[in-house]
Amino acid sequence: MRKNLTGSTLKIIAVVSMLLDHFSKIILEEGIILHAPYSMFTDTQFGILMTAADILQVLGRIAFPVFCFLLVEGFLHTHDLKRYFLNLTIFALISEPVYDLANKGKAFSLAQQNVLFTLLLGVGVLTLIKKFNKNIAVSFIVIFIGAIISYLCNMDGWYYGICLMAVFYLFHDKIILRNIFAILTMYLCGLDFSIGGLIDPNFLAAASSLIFINLYNGKRGVNLKYFFYWFYPAHLLTLFLISKYMIIPFVS
Repeated sequence: MRKNLTGSTLKIIAVVSMLLDHFSKIILEEGIILHAPYSMFTDTQFGILMTAADILQVLGRIAFPVFCFLLVEGFLHTHDLKRYFLNLTIFALISEPVYDLANKGKAFSLAQQNVLFTLLLGVGVLTLIKKFNKNIAVSFIVIFIGAIISYLCNMDGWYYGICLMAVFYLFHDKIILRNIFAILTMYLCGLDFSIGGLIDPNFLAAASSLIFINLYNGKRGVNLKYFFYWFYPAHLLTLFLISKYMIIPFVS
């Protein structure tokens, strides 16, 4: 298999996927579907709108595994782990009020914390795993504690993200095992242990992210070091403002 995707290309793929997901939730669902009067659409039109929202959210499932993989790559290649940790902390704090606005309509809410806090916690988990030389028993305990913290703090991505980052780190150079355990993590964290869970569109979309990840050639590509850090809060704020001040007044 020819590997021709750089880190920057992967980042753009993940960003586009994330944007589609958030456009669906903030513009289509929160902006139109929940506020448009019944008379504004025919049943067929409303059905098309709902289907479009669902499709975009399924496509959005590609983003998170790619971001988890890129976090691991950043962790492995950073020359200054403290600065890497600090950057994530600063932008997690900057993004939180915007995230709360976009999801809860107010600048402060403890209902859920943005995904940068999940990635930040992931760095902490990986640091401890590395410190103990990937000892299996210690790694399992650290992953378990990280997963519990992510759940109790209701971080976006929860234990799914922590486990996925750990898998990408522990099996970084063992591609077959990495894929197997990543898919297993996606399936188990989907909490649908039936056959239906294996054909669920969200699971299949998340699993398809491994296609892009496996095409990664190990090169950084275009320097987009701070692109995602700034894009994350900026796109959430933009979508929120469009929804609140343009979409909702128009459809209401």
